Amino acid sequence: MFTASTGVLKRSRRQARPTDERESGPFIWREALWVLDWLSLRLSPVYLGCGVPRGDGSPVILVPGFLATDAYLVEMYFWLGRIGYAPYFSRIGINADCVHKLTRRLEKTVQDVHAETGSPVRIIGHSLGGFLARRLALARPDIVSHIISLGAPIQSLEAHPALMNAARWVADRVVHPQSDCECASDHCVPTPPPSIRRASLYSHDDGMIDWRNCLEPDPSLNHEVGGTHIGLVFNPHVYRIVAKLLAQTKGPSRRRLAKRAGKRAGRDPILEDAPRQAA
Repeated sequence: MFTASTGVLKRSRRQARPTDERESGPFIWREALWVLDWLSLRLSPVYLGCGVPRGDGSPVILVPGFLATDAYLVEMYFWLGRIGYAPYFSRIGINADCVHKLTRRLEKTVQDVHAETGSPVRIIGHSLGGFLARRLALARPDIVSHIISLGAPIQSLEAHPALMNAARWVADRVVHPQSDCECASDHCVPTPPPSIRRASLYSHDDGMIDWRNCLEPDPSLNHEVGGTHIGLVFNPHVYRIVAKLLAQTKGPSRRRLAKRAGKRAGRDPILEDAPRQAA
C-alpha cells in the first residue's frame, strides 16, 4: 500500500520549477475537474483513433488504481481496440488488497494473455496500478515488454494525506488482519530490468500524487501532460502519447494479432472480461 517517505526526490534541471511550487504538495480538490478531461476526450478526434499511429494487434493490459476496479478503464479499453490493439482488463478485482496478492492475480492474467496471443504483453498502469505493473515486470521480464505508467508513484509509495489515510484504513481493517500478507513490511518501489521499455506520464495538476513522485530517473522517459490524476485515463493528450509509445514496440505476429484485436474491439468487455475477473 502507499506509505510515507522522507526521501528527497531528485529532478533534472529541465523539470525544475520555482521553489514555492516545488515545495507544495498535491491539491486534492482539483480532482473534481476530472469530468473536464473526460469531455475533452469525447470531443477530441483522438477518441476515434484519428491522427495516431495504428496498432499491430499486440496485447495491452490495463491496470486500475487504488480502491478502483477495471470498470473505469472502459474508455481506454475500447479506444485501444479502435486503434488496432488487443486490450485486456487486469482481472485483479478491487485494487485494495495486499500488493503481493494483487501482483499474483495480475501475473495470472498476464500469463493467460501471453499464452493466448503468443506475444509479449504491454501494461498500462494507472496510479497504484503502475506500481503493480513494475513489481510484475521485475518478476516476469520474459513475458512483459513495456510498461506505461499514468500518474504512478515511481519514486516512493507516497500520496495525498487523504489517500494515505484511506490506505492505512484498508491495511488495518482489510489486509493485514489476514496474517498471511507481508506487504506491511515491503514498500519497495521496484525498478524493472533494462529489457522492459518504460514511460511515465504525469501532470503538475495531479491532486493525489505529487508529480515529482511520478518521474522516472531517466528524464527522457517522462512525459508531462495537463489535467487531473483521475483524468489521466481520459486525457486526450495522454491518449496521443500512449499511441506513440505503443507504436515503438511492434509485436512479432502482426497479422494474426491485428485480426484478433479487430474481433475483440467489437465485443462488450463487461460481459466477457468481468466473469473471468471474478474467477
